Amino acid sequence: MRVAHRPAASLVLAAAATMTLLAGCSSGSPEGGGQGPGPSAKAYDPPRKFGKGVKLSADENANAEVALRGTFAYLLNDDGLEAYNTRTGSKLWTVSGPDGMSTGVEERFRLKDDAPPVLAQQGGRTFALFAYQDYTLGSGTTADESSAHLRAVDADTGKVSWTAELPVPAGKSFGDDSTPTVVGAESGTAVVSVRTTPEDGNGETRSAITYGVDLNDHQVKWRQDDFGAAALESGTVVGAQLPDAAQIDSERWFADDGGIGIVGRSASDGAVRWTDSRNLYGLKIERVGAGLFSAEASVEFKENPSDFELLDTGTGKLPPGMTKDSTAAILGLDCVYDQRSVVVCEGEGSLAALDARTHEVLWRMSDDDPARKVPTFLTAWHGAVYGHVAGNGYVILDASTGKDRGTYDEGFLRAVNEYGGLDQDLTVYPATG
Repeated sequence: MRVAHRPAASLVLAAAATMTLLAGCSSGSPEGGGQGPGPSAKAYDPPRKFGKGVKLSADENANAEVALRGTFAYLLNDDGLEAYNTRTGSKLWTVSGPDGMSTGVEERFRLKDDAPPVLAQQGGRTFALFAYQDYTLGSGTTADESSAHLRAVDADTGKVSWTAELPVPAGKSFGDDSTPTVVGAESGTAVVSVRTTPEDGNGETRSAITYGVDLNDHQVKWRQDDFGAAALESGTVVGAQLPDAAQIDSERWFADDGGIGIVGRSASDGAVRWTDSRNLYGLKIERVGAGLFSAEASVEFKENPSDFELLDTGTGKLPPGMTKDSTAAILGLDCVYDQRSVVVCEGEGSLAALDARTHEVLWRMSDDDPARKVPTFLTAWHGAVYGHVAGNGYVILDASTGKDRGTYDEGFLRAVNEYGGLDQDLTVYPATG
């Protein structure tokens, strides 16, 4: 599930990110006394009321990326992966790595990006996938050494199932901020992107490598150099094809001389499925869901404003039923699929919704309307939009109509499923109605 990220006192997650949510599919008993949803954890789809908050026993001052699954929360921080029981707040297990490892969370935080642990089904089990970089400083005549890895952890027990090394090609290296990222997993293949630098080149020059890893034999099936994957859906990987002199700033790839392209590739073998013919100077891609991705693309010099577009993952073009006018109507900084039928987008002083099938604009509200206050968009799930209105508290809107459907007492929610909502300060509010 994609979420819109908002500042919080202790945990700031900015403009757009990808959250994987496998709701209500918990099984087994995790080590540490955790338990799956039972009689004491009643499901509400979607929640419209919340009970007293339960604080996760995690370091709320540490940046973390989160995935929800039933009554479990999986937190990826820069040092490893942790699982929590959302009913009690207790930690179930921790998976850490070697000294010097980094999962890229801190760098993605700087980039206003978010890539939580991906939850994948394989062989009747659920695995939490995350990538990390192992960086060792050299000593004496020994050079620095850096490698990247994909790790699969049993989501119920916290036991490491396997770890795959991602080889770096000749002439490239993984710097100390390579930001290894699991883009997604489908049909037995996990897609991982890692930033690179030239082995003997300018430290500011950046590129990326994308890997397709087989979840059955844990081997790299394909590798695509100079390609930074950002979205995976329905068998297509969407990302930035990068020229030799690319760089990455606070949010996006850019190249002073242009040459950046948007490309869709097959998740099974990395083969090109489609290309965007534009010559781009700047690009940021994010997965939305419902067969869509967003692209902020600069067709002129990087200093110029970027055009925001919602495009079809399978074709790279405007999806059927969407026009340039409808795209302008939902112009947004964040677009979130509610995992059912609606895509909600927030812009500067506006909030709008799009039918996920027909791509028709369902409703729009803006600061120009004196009768309504535009809420700060928190997240959306299964027909409900959760927001906050300054002075009026927390509100729930109907995702299909935009009408008020209720209020709730507290919770600056960053994620919701049928068992509750997770606040950005890592407090879980259980669903009660």
